Amino acid sequence: MTPCIKAVCKHINDLVKGLCAGGQSAWDVRFDYLAFSDYAGSHFYKSTYLDAGGIINAIYGKRDESKFFTSDFRTFQKSLNQVDTYVCQQHLHALDLACDFPWRPSSSCHRVIILLTDDAPDEGCDRPMMDKLINKLMEKRIKLFIVAPAAEAYYYLAQADRSEYNDSVPHLDLTPQSIDFSKMLETIGKSVSVSQFQSGGSNDPKPLYGQDRWRSAKDSGVKIVVE
Repeated sequence: MTPCIKAVCKHINDLVKGLCAGGQSAWDVRFDYLAFSDYAGSHFYKSTYLDAGGIINAIYGKRDESKFFTSDFRTFQKSLNQVDTYVCQQHLHALDLACDFPWRPSSSCHRVIILLTDDAPDEGCDRPMMDKLINKLMEKRIKLFIVAPAAEAYYYLAQADRSEYNDSVPHLDLTPQSIDFSKMLETIGKSVSVSQFQSGGSNDPKPLYGQDRWRSAKDSGVKIVVE
C-alpha cells in the first residue's frame, strides 16, 4: 500500500479539480484518513491528527470533534506520508470506524469515504454484518467509493445507495503502474460535484465491530475520508 499512499498524497489536488469541474469554483473541502491494520488481535490505526487510542477516545469516549478533518492539504499530506504499512488489514472494521468520524451536517456537505485497498477483506463476506454496515452508510448519508480488486464482499457492499465500485485493481497491486490515480481521484470529484446534499444524516457513533473497546499498538493500512 505504500505506493498507493504516496500517489494519493501526490494527486489529492485532482480530487478538488474534479469537484470544480461541476461548475462550482469554490469548495470548502476537508480531508482526513484512517490508516488501519489488524494483526494477532492488535489494532493499528492512525488519522491526520491522532493515532493509537486517541482516535477511539475522541470518537467513543470523550468526543472531540476538533481532532478530525482538515482543510490544510499540506498537513494532510505530511501526516499521510508518515504512515507505515503492514499486513492483515481488516477493511470492514476500518470502514465502520471511518463512518463514525464527526461529520458536518449532511444537509450542508457531501459526506464521502474512499476505500482504497489492494486485497479482499480478511473478514470475508459476512452478509448479516454487511447489511448492518450498508444500513449505517445510508443512515449517515455517506457516499462510498471502493477502489479495490474484485471481491464478493465489495460487490455486496456497493449495494449501499450512491456507492460506486472500481474493481479494476489487480490483486496486491494498487500502484501508479496499475491505476491512474490522477484520473481516478478527478473522476470521484466529478461524481461528487453532480450529486445532491442528503438531509437527515445521522452523526451518532454506533460501533458495529466493538471498536469502542479496542486497544491499539501501531499504525497501518489506509482509508481516505473526505467531506
